[in-house]
Amino acid sequence: MLETTVQAGTNIVTLEAHGGITAGQMQHMRAVLDEVLRDHERVRMVAVRGEIDFGDISPKALWLDLKSAGYVTKLERLAVVTDVDWEAKVSEWTSELLHVPTRRFRLDERAAAQAWISQP
Repeated sequence: MLETTVQAGTNIVTLEAHGGITAGQMQHMRAVLDEVLRDHERVRMVAVRGEIDFGDISPKALWLDLKSAGYVTKLERLAVVTDVDWEAKVSEWTSELLHVPTRRFRLDERAAAQAWISQP
């Protein structure tokens, strides 16, 4: 499941992913990001990642995910909330390669992630 929400009146988008992901969920994520980017130049993102079931991601969802890579250039700040260590490593690469302030939080630190992403 991929749930995409926006903190009202801000450019803060939360993506919560676990289990399988459908093409419809990916399309919704892209629509939400497009809507936020109409009103804001950049996006602050909280990516909450549980255990992803890669065998339960539809091929179209995977394709849409790959096509969504361009959104990374629109990130102002990224909080990665996960207990999965390899995903934390990927977030470090995002920070280094794209010069996006990125910080990793454990799942039990979600409130701290929200506080950090909201800082001016």
